Amino acid sequence: MKLSKSTILGLIMSFGLAPLSAAESTMNVSHAWVKEAPPNAEALAGYMDLQNQSPQAQTLLGARSTIFKSVMLHQTVSKGGMTRMNHSTRIEIKAGSTLQFIPGGYHLMLMSPKKILQQGDQVEVLLEFQGGLVLPVKFKVSKERPQ
Repeated sequence: MKLSKSTILGLIMSFGLAPLSAAESTMNVSHAWVKEAPPNAEALAGYMDLQNQSPQAQTLLGARSTIFKSVMLHQTVSKGGMTRMNHSTRIEIKAGSTLQFIPGGYHLMLMSPKKILQQGDQVEVLLEFQGGLVLPVKFKVSKERPQ
């Protein structure tokens, strides 16, 4: 049986996208919020619960948003009485687990907001995972974690 180039390309594309669809349906985000900051703040922090319902680990590689100049993955680490923020280039979410992005732990550093954000505003952040999944998430601006 001889297959046409378009049939072969279609098969390659459908097999290539299958893992992406499976990953997309197994990653969930809840309690997504951005801590409200003074209007002149150059950086804000984003928090969420990132749930991996898949039987395999998923890796968050980064994030982006049109509302901020840049978005970085960070982790607050305390050692020897000193606390600092470490930039992370990848964060693994183990199979069947939830990773909380919380004050004092993992968080998104939302740099140079392009507009003033106030309590109740919503901003979209695109989470980028290994394998090509891009998951859009609405973050609510709030003084504290929403319930």
